Amino acid sequence: MTSASHTAHPPLAGEPWRALKLESWPAVALICLVSLVPLMVVEIPPLVDLYGHIGRYAVQTDLANRPELQPYYSYEWRLIGNLGADLLVELLHRALGLEGAVRAVVALTQLLATLGILAVSRAIHGRITPFAIAALPLIYGYPFNYGFINFALGMALALLAFAAWVSLRERARPLAAALWLAAAGPVIWVCHTYGWAFLGLMCGAAMLADEVAARSHPFTAIRRILGACAPLLLPLVPMVLWRSEVGPAFTGTWAWFFKGIWLISALRTKWQAFDLASLGVIAGLIVAAVFYRGTGFDRRVALAAALAFACVAALPMYVLGSAFADMRMVPYAFILALLAIAPRRMGPWGRAVFWSVALGLFAVRAVGTAAAYVEQNRPIAAAVPTLEAIPRGSRVALFVVNPCPAKWALPVLDHLGGLALARRSVFINDQWYGPGMNPLSIHHPIAGPFAHDPSQVVIPDGCRRKSLRLQLSRALALMPRAAFTHVWIIGEVRSDQQLPPDLVPLPHRGKGLLLAVRR
Repeated sequence: MTSASHTAHPPLAGEPWRALKLESWPAVALICLVSLVPLMVVEIPPLVDLYGHIGRYAVQTDLANRPELQPYYSYEWRLIGNLGADLLVELLHRALGLEGAVRAVVALTQLLATLGILAVSRAIHGRITPFAIAALPLIYGYPFNYGFINFALGMALALLAFAAWVSLRERARPLAAALWLAAAGPVIWVCHTYGWAFLGLMCGAAMLADEVAARSHPFTAIRRILGACAPLLLPLVPMVLWRSEVGPAFTGTWAWFFKGIWLISALRTKWQAFDLASLGVIAGLIVAAVFYRGTGFDRRVALAAALAFACVAALPMYVLGSAFADMRMVPYAFILALLAIAPRRMGPWGRAVFWSVALGLFAVRAVGTAAAYVEQNRPIAAAVPTLEAIPRGSRVALFVVNPCPAKWALPVLDHLGGLALARRSVFINDQWYGPGMNPLSIHHPIAGPFAHDPSQVVIPDGCRRKSLRLQLSRALALMPRAAFTHVWIIGEVRSDQQLPPDLVPLPHRGKGLLLAVRR
């Protein structure tokens, strides 16, 4: 490893990326196309929360035409830091339909993430490096596969904004860089607060690295860092107003056990061995770059990566009511670590090895993630036909029986009820509810805690693993009968499952149980 200066880029002549023509638009287009392969093999990507979002978007875009939903839901637009996909769906649904708009937004999010990684590599190193290609699979990391679409969109925009900011500063245009942050910061904040904070982390780390390299006096360094990054503080005004309106939200739950799981789950999708092996290759590339004499590290991005990993360690699981706050940063910390690696004096063997590993990982993960999505879509496709038997306007209590013990594969059925809300205009208990989380409000007081998420997630009877979730029989016993007309049970349902006598099985074509509540 060599120390990497960012003031000049070495010549490109004779380097493999020139031979591969990765700087050309056709090559960039091909990379983007391969990045979108996992989204092309399924109709709706099997992302855990995405189906719940679809239900909320149905209320958002069509509540006036759905009188069945009006007693139970309302949607009030207000300025919060969690609106990215909501705004795009609002813009696109008339032309593409609701589900078509959702698919387009998900694809756009991954396209922007791909371009963001390539743009940062180009801005920092003057070229697309093999390590940038190796970072691309991480856009299909744990947070994205959990369906955090607003978050993923905000992070993608943050990478693009950071690349533009670096380019402006390297062209000695500090005023333009400041104006850019003043414009980009609020837009990214509206998409998701986390993306705005991520942009601040990257810009602050870059400025700090520059000041340390210049050996500036501490007070001078602080003044320059604050001066360059101050335009990013503009969203603090709507953020303070937002949080003051909704009141306090839960922040807490910190445990090394979970943080260890988050670190190895950066690529968590379906198959544990495949995901861990892929992460091992990424870690191997980073370690190899540390010891290989032909590579260096850009100080700005390396410091940003170190701070990102520090955030994983320092953040609790919940921040202002937002779950998995520490887990969300993990894939992006690895992305920054890879983007920091600077090919400087790589010999022929080094070039061949790094490029072969990077391109191989990119291709294998694209195909593997696509295969995982196909497999994860099977239980969804098996359960969806039940929707045809649910009367429009019903009040449905959904119970998704998660496996015992928990599996590596993500619980893709947890919010399938959102599809019932969108397609059958039913009230269902899987929507998120909390101060300031989103503009959706739920009005069904007689349902009590069964009116909203996470009441739909249960575990099998007899499951002995420690869990905050109710066992299925207990949930069925506690469910307020007057609040619901039907019960829909999917997931790990036992063939000999005992049911209360006032829940009558109904015929349907999907996998699982559909029950009518008999008064």
